[in-house]
Amino acid sequence: MKLDFLFINPCANLDVERLRRDKMKIDEKVQRQQPPHMGMGYLLAVSKKENIQSKYIDMAAYEVDTDEIIKFVKETRPTVIGFTAFTVQVKSAAYVAGRIKEKFPHIVIGLGGPHATAMPVETLVEFPPFDFIVCCEAENLLTPILNNLADLSIIPGIITRKSTLHVDNKIQNLDSLPFPLWDDFDLDKYPGSDPHRTRRELPIVTSRGCPFTCNFSMRMFGRKRRTRSVESVIAEMERNIIDFGAEAFTILDETFIAKPAWNEELFKAMIDNGLNKKVKWSCSTRVDIVTPEMFKLMRRAGCYYVFFGFEHGDDEMLKIMGKQVVSNQARMSVKWAKDVGIAVVGCFILGLPGETTPSAKRNMHFAKSLDIYSTSFPIACPYPGTLLRTQAQNHEYGLKILTNNWNDYGKQYPGVMDSDTLSIHELRTLQKEAYKLNPKKNLDDYEKPNIYI
Repeated sequence: MKLDFLFINPCANLDVERLRRDKMKIDEKVQRQQPPHMGMGYLLAVSKKENIQSKYIDMAAYEVDTDEIIKFVKETRPTVIGFTAFTVQVKSAAYVAGRIKEKFPHIVIGLGGPHATAMPVETLVEFPPFDFIVCCEAENLLTPILNNLADLSIIPGIITRKSTLHVDNKIQNLDSLPFPLWDDFDLDKYPGSDPHRTRRELPIVTSRGCPFTCNFSMRMFGRKRRTRSVESVIAEMERNIIDFGAEAFTILDETFIAKPAWNEELFKAMIDNGLNKKVKWSCSTRVDIVTPEMFKLMRRAGCYYVFFGFEHGDDEMLKIMGKQVVSNQARMSVKWAKDVGIAVVGCFILGLPGETTPSAKRNMHFAKSLDIYSTSFPIACPYPGTLLRTQAQNHEYGLKILTNNWNDYGKQYPGVMDSDTLSIHELRTLQKEAYKLNPKKNLDDYEKPNIYI
């Protein structure tokens, strides 16, 4: 079988990945299993639509090591290999790409994902195995790439060493995309991202883009929010139930319920089509755009679990980070969700600009006072493309970037930034204290039977 595209979600060291998974089984506080890769699902769907021969390998999920990748490349001889990577994965992607280049120097290799989008030119300089970078969205670039292999620099949205012009290549009409193709995924390898307690959870995206201005967020899809039609979302839900046996959905929008009127239309359509009796679902949203009435409708439509990026319980800290909310909105939102039987989880960041030991302790005690199902306490990470990184580079608020070893750019340990007021050692100590103060609860005590159906 000769492939046009081979897509890879990288993992350079399976032994390390297995140790990480073992730790997650012990310390469920940091566990958030990944759903099948939404971006790859879309790329495979577009490939099928455009008669492009494509294959996807998730190295960690399928436990495929680099030698097996090399063997597969030898057997299938793909024309182009495309990697996706978050910042914490980019060195793994470069390692695997480098091994491929050693054996098959003629194969064109590209990189997409948040890290590449945030710093495309720098990534090409740092990692020679990559021939090109895809900035932001790739669905409409597959055919142009295959048709212009002699000079990829002429394609808008592609960065090469010959062309460094970053062109906005966002897809405006998301309804024009085919639904993500899950046929080629081993869905049993993806137990789901949230505690749905069903046989199968699948991801859904109803929009791209986030209009808010938090300093720690990269906003890969831009600030302008593009929303699918309600009809399209309902059709995908029904397809996922019928064709793939979905019993739960995790809605992966950066900010769900950013357009309350649209969401109300969606929830009513789910109820009218009986989907609320077939599936349950989870989502992420903000504390300033929900109401008691919206939560009641969400619960009636099948919502069982909501994630809030609370970030902090101190109003001054919230103001500094550009969150544009106040702590009392968090209290009210949690109450409204719990009143209708929706389990609440939330994130509280330690070490953001202006953080001190007293403010961090106020943060963890505020989290405890909310009495929610589960909380996470990441140490602030200056990801490429964020205002937070610029602030740290400029030493604003006394912030200091400790390393540019991308392998360490996760959300928990070891932490890659501290400040004049809090050392990384102090932040790690506060993080341990925060988790000890806020143990994970029993889901049965928070997810109540849906009396609204």
